Amino acid sequence: MVGLLVPLAAAILLSLTGQPASADRALAEQLARSGRTVEALAVFERIVAANPADTEVRLWIARLQLRIGRTEEAEAAFRAVLREHPADVDASVGLGAALTRRDAWREALAVLLEAEPRAGENSDMFGALARAYRRGGDDRRALEYYKRAMALAPGDPDLVDGYEATMRAYGSSVTVEGFGEGGVSDARSASLTATLRVLPRLEIEGIARAQRRNGSSDRLFGGGGIWRIDRSTNLAVRGVGGVDNTSLPNADVMAEVRHYRGPFEIGGIVRHLSFFDAGITAVSPLLAWDTGERWRLATRYTYSRSSFHATGQSSGDNSVLARETFRATRRVDTIVTYAYGIESFEDLTADRIGNLGANTVAATVQFRLPSLTTVATTWEHQWRSNDSRLDRLTVLLVQGFR
Repeated sequence: MVGLLVPLAAAILLSLTGQPASADRALAEQLARSGRTVEALAVFERIVAANPADTEVRLWIARLQLRIGRTEEAEAAFRAVLREHPADVDASVGLGAALTRRDAWREALAVLLEAEPRAGENSDMFGALARAYRRGGDDRRALEYYKRAMALAPGDPDLVDGYEATMRAYGSSVTVEGFGEGGVSDARSASLTATLRVLPRLEIEGIARAQRRNGSSDRLFGGGGIWRIDRSTNLAVRGVGGVDNTSLPNADVMAEVRHYRGPFEIGGIVRHLSFFDAGITAVSPLLAWDTGERWRLATRYTYSRSSFHATGQSSGDNSVLARETFRATRRVDTIVTYAYGIESFEDLTADRIGNLGANTVAATVQFRLPSLTTVATTWEHQWRSNDSRLDRLTVLLVQGFR
């Protein structure tokens, strides 16, 4: 509370004592750069009320409006400045950012590319272009502009975060995952997935997995690919298989489509697993909502149909999952999951077919390092309808490559 009152008191004191506008401006800029957006906005608005022609202050107000999500007001303010000063690079950068924020990336690119020649070596311009290209699905050009921007402003956290997020989506990677579980089942598992981008819209995967459960050893090998149909739709196809597996499937094939529209992600998965004495087919619609800031909520419903070769009988099951992600800091996520049924069909084993009813809670802490390394640790607790319990600890390591 004290930290909030001191800047406000300073602003009021300056107003009452008739200090020059330059003192107000210095205070407002200090507040804005320290992250006190609302307080800075109040001071800047008082300054512009006294001098509506102050272009620099009007631009500050628009930037701060954009920062707190008042996108339409910010866009209108940037356009007003450009009507009076068509060559103002800062106003063009701000307008491009506002247009990108509301997904008008084509218009944003038109504004930014028109202003780029007169901007010179400007990290703000390059960063705005990178974000607009990323929103339009052109990750290759986005990376080019992020690199140019970071060469000029290597310490800008927004540029660093945008570059790393684009690299994780566009670059190649190696993922290592292992888990150990105890309780009703004793199991150890390790998997390796290598992803290589071979075309701007196509990446291929190689997958290997080994598991030891209750004295048996199983292996799976295979691969797949992810094709970007357009800037907002991805299609993934994967298949793995093994020979004489006891608990893991002998064949596992899957097709998945995901479409991104604003803050929403919708999609579906169709999957078939073949075990030594049974088969299961599952259909899963997906829905996620991402605020773009701190929160992401993902949900999944699954209907599965199991068929048993020995008896010729079949049965259906329903599963649901909800996962909440909270971005605690720039580099740390905390994730909480609840699932009823089988939480992940990648972990489905032969002993669970026909008895998928279970409740699972999980907690994950995930770290994103500057080296394009992601490390995550997950603890899961599951209790089943027969009153048995299972605990699992999973460690995930993803290394991205430029």
